[in-house]
Amino acid sequence: MTGILEKMEIPVLYEDKDTLVINKPVGLVVNRAESIKGETVQDWADKRLKVSGSQIGDKLFLQRSGICHRLDKETSGCLIIAKSPEPLHYYLRLFKDRKIAKSYTALVHGRVEPDHGEVRLPLKRSLFDRERWQVHYEGKRAITEWQVLNRFVFSGHEHWGDALTLLSINLKTGRTHQIRVHMSFLGWPIFADDKYLNKKFSGEDRKYLSHHFLHAEMIQFSSFEGEEVLVKAPLPEDCEKFLGSLSQV
Repeated sequence: MTGILEKMEIPVLYEDKDTLVINKPVGLVVNRAESIKGETVQDWADKRLKVSGSQIGDKLFLQRSGICHRLDKETSGCLIIAKSPEPLHYYLRLFKDRKIAKSYTALVHGRVEPDHGEVRLPLKRSLFDRERWQVHYEGKRAITEWQVLNRFVFSGHEHWGDALTLLSINLKTGRTHQIRVHMSFLGWPIFADDKYLNKKFSGEDRKYLSHHFLHAEMIQFSSFEGEEVLVKAPLPEDCEKFLGSLSQV
């Protein structure tokens, strides 16, 4: 495992004595689990921070390896990692109190209108598939805000009028799959999303892009030392290349 981890390329976007912000690559799982095969961000963090039970007695820090939140396997972008227990607890409180700002870049099917909007719909784990979430009146409060960045033509998807829209999305809450579920529910599913887009269409999309188009572009927070930090992560190269191949409206 050590040899593989040494080759794992994870860009560090920001670092101070308490904190790392990485640009998580597409396809890399954040947390270890029995069902996960191969290395994870958590393995990388253990090696980078030299985490071990003999060194640190904080159970939560050992369980999380300093990782403060999560991104889906196919979602790239900004991820905060605390270097020691006290900063970890501090950042977890900031997330709980919604004092960390996050924005995402997403490419969705359809012509999104109006140019700016907000959706407030509660989310609950699906009753039929434990790996999916759904809009449900018994779910937890979830708020997603969007801003149109650009519009494109994408021939062959008449269901959405051969249109794609690039969005900047701000999360006011941080529920699992929140952006993916909300946008799909509104009729604007994420491009190449294999969970919340019709399987036929997601299969067609993946001829152009091997993963869903969702990127954690920005994160802003007050560091453990009280400094205001704003970090931005560049889009994956394949996303940039795909956008460059599209005609703007």
